[in-house]
Amino acid sequence: MQHGGNNVKEVIPGGSIGVLTSLDPSIVKSDSLAGCIVGHVDKMPNVFKDLRLKIELLDRVVGMKEELKVDNIKLGENLMLNVNSSVSVGIVDKIGKDEIHVILKRPIAVDKSDRITISRMLGNRWRLIGVADIL
Repeated sequence: MQHGGNNVKEVIPGGSIGVLTSLDPSIVKSDSLAGCIVGHVDKMPNVFKDLRLKIELLDRVVGMKEELKVDNIKLGENLMLNVNSSVSVGIVDKIGKDEIHVILKRPIAVDKSDRITISRMLGNRWRLIGVADIL
């Protein structure tokens, strides 16, 4: 196990760690296992295939040279959702007042108290446009 680039014999809850295994490298190619979590049985967060989110959009898109106003989220739009070190793309299938429902392309394990960041594809890059809480 590694934490902060150092080998450790023990880890505690919270923060990110690296678990070095003898798995075949083709399984973990391109960090396909990055963002996975480990823990005690019956103490793990639930795995979600879809999420209902209370959203807060930013006034301006983060990371653009020009100041670009954040447009409202649209039905059918693909959004990148980051929670802790997990990443998944979700397709918006329902929109309400300050809330959306997304179907995830890759299920994620999250706790309902975790904060999620929302990014939108602008040009050829994902750009931060807001944050969300799980409902």
